[in-house]
Formats: sequence, C-alpha cells, structure tokens
Amino acid sequence: MDVKSQWLSIVLIASSLGTVGGWFAAHQQLQQPIARLNLVTPVFILDRAKLIQAIPPNATQEQMAKMVDDWQGQAKKLSDAGYLVIDSTAVVAAPSDLYIQAQGR
Repeated sequence: MDVKSQWLSIVLIASSLGTVGGWFAAHQQLQQPIARLNLVTPVFILDRAKLIQAIPPNATQEQMAKMVDDWQGQAKKLSDAGYLVIDSTAVVAAPSDLYIQAQGR
C-alpha cells in the first residue's frame, strides 16, 4: 500500500468512527427528554367567545354554521392527533400560543 492509500484509509475510518460516536452521543443525550415528552399530553384551548365575536353581524345562518363546523373540525383533528382540546371557560391562565386561532375568511 502506498502512503496516499494509507492516509485515505485512516481518514475514512476516523470519519466513520466519528460519525458513529456522534450519533451515539446525541442518542444518549436525547433519550431522557424524549421519554419526558411522551408523558406530557399537549393541550390546545378553544375560545368560543372569540368564535362568536368573529362572526360578522350580517352573517347568514349557513355562514355561522360553517364557522362553528370549521372550529369543531379543527378541534377534532387536534384530538385525533393526540391533543387535549378544552374550552376557554375552563382555563384560569394559559400562554396565548395554546389558543386555537380563527382562520382568516
């Protein structure tokens, strides 16, 4: 084997071992946070008061029913994805990013 082949072999082996070692270290570091996330149920809040306020005064019965159905559809999708969806009347305090926002019409 010439010197170039030896260096190339050393570099390839070192980079392979470095990659495997990095993956193993990252895997070990992430095990506890991932296990903790599996114990937490994500929560979203449905604010019915804002839903009612967002309905335009001149909305037809069909438009109002569609808005309510859309929000219930969002809540159903979140529930099916494993999220807990609660009504805002049951909330004492929560960060604003937990509230389901009305989609622009």
